[in-house]
Parts: sequence; C-alpha cells; structure tokens
Amino acid sequence: MDPKETQGFQVDDRRFWVNDEGALDRAPIPEKKYPSFIEELKTRTELAEQRLKDKIKKLDEENEAFRERLARDTERRLEREKQKVLLSFLEVVDNLERALLASADLSSLKEGLRLSIDLFLGQLKAHGVEPIDPINEPFDPHQAEAVGVIAVDKPEMDHLVIDVVQKGYRLGDQLVRPARVRVGQYTAA
Repeated sequence: MDPKETQGFQVDDRRFWVNDEGALDRAPIPEKKYPSFIEELKTRTELAEQRLKDKIKKLDEENEAFRERLARDTERRLEREKQKVLLSFLEVVDNLERALLASADLSSLKEGLRLSIDLFLGQLKAHGVEPIDPINEPFDPHQAEAVGVIAVDKPEMDHLVIDVVQKGYRLGDQLVRPARVRVGQYTAA
C-alpha cells in the first residue's frame, strides 16, 4: 500500500484567525446575552424584589397608622381617667359649699369641715394616695423634710420626729410630697 492511498482526506482549516493573526483583535465582540432561563430567573427576582418593597412600604404605612390610633386611644383613656378623678373630688366641693350654707354655728361648720376632709382623704385613698405619718419615728430624709429642731431631754427621742408641720403623701411607693417635720435633738444637761 502506498502511503498516499491511505490518506483519503485533507483538512482545510477555515477559521479566520488561522491565516490572519490580527483578525482576532479586529473581530467584533458579540453582545452578551443570557440564556433564556437566566433571563426568566432575573425577571422573577426583580418582580419578587419589587413586591417585597411594596409590602414593606405597606407595612410601614400600617404601622404608622397603628401608632397614631394607639396615641389617640391612649389620649382618650387618659382624659376619661382625669374626668373620673375630678368627678370624685367634686363631691368634696359640694360638701364644703353645704358647710358654708349651713354655718349657723361654729360647731356645725367645724363638723362639716371635718366630714369634708374625711371625704377628701377617702377619695385620695381610693386613688392610691396615702398620708405619711412619721410622728415618733426615726427621721427619714427620703420621706420627710426637716424644717426645725426641737430640744429633747430624753436620749431615746434623739433624731425622732417630734412634730409634723405639714403632712406628706405617697402614691404607692412613690413620694408625692415629703412631710415637713421638726426633729428631736438630745442635749445633755
């Protein structure tokens, strides 16, 4: 067999850059195109992002409306509670007016005032306000304000509250007004 006979075909390379090496640099770069399924996924992602942004915006609007509604409801409740408190104190005013009208003698006026004070203190207690009575107790600067000192002759009365000039009040554990007191001070003779 002849080597020429065994060779039955010849390859002709027609790629444009094989013969012209500069042709590769001059060749136009084709525009990148995504395969269709990638374009579809990209479109779906963009739509999902837009829906999410819309949902977040709607939730923000609903949240703001809820805050405004809550503020209005709180304000209304506060106004109703104020009315309840004021209404309970109007009874005291009514009793004081009755005491002024029926003040034929001083004893009835004094009794009317005593009853009005009791009613007023009862209303305060109903709202959680309690008077502070520190008499004959050790002076506590967190509950009372010392406005004076009284000399005492017994050492066990040293630093005890001897006199209350003005009552103090507390609302639960919170001090509303400290009591103004005079404190005993022992002086050895």
